[in-house]
Amino acid sequence: MSLLTRILPSRTHALAWLLLALFFAFGLFDHSLWSSNDTREGAMIREMVREGVWVTPVFNGQSYLEKPPLLHWTGVVLCKVFGRVNEGLVRLPAALYGFGALWIIGLWARDLGRERAGVVAAFLCATSLLYFEYSRIVLTDTALAFMVVLSLYLFWKAYTAGIRRLTNWLAFLAVSAGTFYAKGLIGPGFVWVSVGAFLVYRREWKLIVLLGTAFSVVFALVLAPWVAALWHAGGGAFLYSVFWENQFGRFLAFNDPNLPLDPYYVHKESVLYYLGSLPVRLIPWTLLVMAALISWFRPKSPVTGLPALFVRFALVCMLVLLHVSSSKAACYALPLFPILFLMTGVWLEDTATRWTSALDRRLVGLTFGLIGGAVLAVPLGYVLAFLAGMTVVWAPGTGAAIICFGLALLTLVVGGYAEIRLWKAFRSDQRVDAILSAPMILAVLGLLDAAIFMPSVNCQRTYEPLAALVRQELNAGTRIALAGDRERDLGALMFYLDSRLTVVALTNATECADFLYDRPGPAGIVVAESDLIHAERLLIGKSFRIIQPMHGGHKSEEFRLLMNYESNCSGRTEEN
Repeated sequence: MSLLTRILPSRTHALAWLLLALFFAFGLFDHSLWSSNDTREGAMIREMVREGVWVTPVFNGQSYLEKPPLLHWTGVVLCKVFGRVNEGLVRLPAALYGFGALWIIGLWARDLGRERAGVVAAFLCATSLLYFEYSRIVLTDTALAFMVVLSLYLFWKAYTAGIRRLTNWLAFLAVSAGTFYAKGLIGPGFVWVSVGAFLVYRREWKLIVLLGTAFSVVFALVLAPWVAALWHAGGGAFLYSVFWENQFGRFLAFNDPNLPLDPYYVHKESVLYYLGSLPVRLIPWTLLVMAALISWFRPKSPVTGLPALFVRFALVCMLVLLHVSSSKAACYALPLFPILFLMTGVWLEDTATRWTSALDRRLVGLTFGLIGGAVLAVPLGYVLAFLAGMTVVWAPGTGAAIICFGLALLTLVVGGYAEIRLWKAFRSDQRVDAILSAPMILAVLGLLDAAIFMPSVNCQRTYEPLAALVRQELNAGTRIALAGDRERDLGALMFYLDSRLTVVALTNATECADFLYDRPGPAGIVVAESDLIHAERLLIGKSFRIIQPMHGGHKSEEFRLLMNYESNCSGRTEEN
C-alpha cells in the first residue's frame, strides 16, 4: 500500500473531508484580531517576522519564554512563504493543526474499520464550542492536540505492526519528543503516561524499557538544537525560565510570593475544575459525549477489542494528568477532544444502526432537535433585528447589513429545506444516513449563521479604528505610548502599527508627565476609558486634550488618546 493510499481518505468520504477543510478555513481571513490571545500571539509572530527572530517568540522587544514556539514558527514560515503578514496568516497555523488532528482521527477510525464514524467524529469535534474557537485564534493548544494525537496514532501503528518495523517506532519516538515544542513537557507527558499505562496493563516490560531508553536519547537529540540556541540567546536564565518556571512551576503547587508576576502561580484551580468546565466546552454535543462515555466504560460495553482498550487508556490517562496538574484551564483539555469525539462518533454510528435504546433515541433526538432549531433561530433573529433597525445590525454599514440580510434569508430557506429532508429521511428507511449526515449539514448551517453576524461582531470587537487614530498621529511625528501593561491591548496596537510601542505606568505620575512633556513636540498616551480619571489626576496642572476614535465599536471606544498639544487628528476631540 502506497503512502498516499494510507493517508488519503477513501473516495466515498473525500467530499466530506473537503467540506471539513473549508469549514476550518472560515473565520481566518474575514475579521480583525480580537483580544486577548489573538492580539498578543499575533503581535509576536509579526515581530518575529519583522526582526528576523527564531529562537523564542518576542513581544515588544522581550523574549517570551512562557511557551515553546512551534505555533509561532509555523506562523513565521507561512508569512515568509506568502510574503506578507495579516490576520489570516497568523491564525492559519491553529486551523491547520486543528484540522490535522481530526484528519489523524479519521485515519485511526479507518484503520479500526470505522471510517464513517471517523468522519462523523471529525465534524462533531470541529463544531464543539472549544475546538471551534481555538482552531481560529493564535494560540498553541491546537498544535499540542495535533502532536499528541499524531504521536498516539504512530504508537498504535508501530505497536500493531510489530517490533521489526523499526521506521514506525522511530517515527513515534521523534514525534512524541517533538510534542515538547507545541507546549512543553505536557505534550510528552500526555503521550507517555497513556502509552506507559497501556504497556504496563499489557505487561510489555521489555518494550517499556526499550522504548523508554530510546525515547530518552531521541528526546535529548530533538531538544538539543533549541537548548543550544536558548543558551546562546540568554544563558542559564533562559533555560531556567523555560524548563523550570514554565514547566514544573506550572504543574506543581508551589509559588513565589516575592515575584511581582509569579510564573509559578498561573491558572491554579481545584482538582475538580474540569468536571465543571468541560461539559460547557463540549456544547452542543455534551449529551452525546456523556452517553458515549457511559457506553464505552460500562462493564458490558459493546465496544471491545485491543484498539478500543488503547483509546480508553489514552483518554483516562490524559484526563488524570490534567487533574493532577495544579494549573488548569479549559483549553488545556483540547488534546482530549479528538479522542472524546472518536468515541462519540463510534457510539453514534452504533446507536443509529441498532436504534433499540429508548434513552439513546431521546438523547439523539433532543440534541439534533435543539441544534436544528438554534441554527434557524439565528438567521431569523438577524432578519427581525434588520427590520427593526437595530444599531448592532447597521453599524458595519448599509452594504454589509443588506448582504447579511440576504444571507440570513437564504440560510432560512436552505436550512429549513435541509432539515425537512433530513426529517423525512429519518422517518423512512434511511435513518442511519440521516443521523450520520446531520452533523455535516448542521456544520454548514452553523457557518452560515456565523457569517451573518461576523461583520456586526467584528465592528464591535476590532481595534482597527484605534490603531488608525494612533497611526495618523505617528505619521504626523507624534510620540505615542500605551498606558498600562495589558498584553492584549499592547499586542493589538503593535500588530496593526507593525512596530514596538512604549509603555508607561499609570501608577507613576513622573513617568507619564515625562513622556508627554520632557521634550518639545507632540506626544500622546493611549489610555483605557476606565483609567482616564486616574490619568487626568496624574496630570493636574498640565495642558492636554483627549481624542476619541470615530466609529470605533465598543472595543475601540474603550480607549482615548491623551495628547499634550493640538492635533490635526480626525477623531472626536474632548477638551480637558
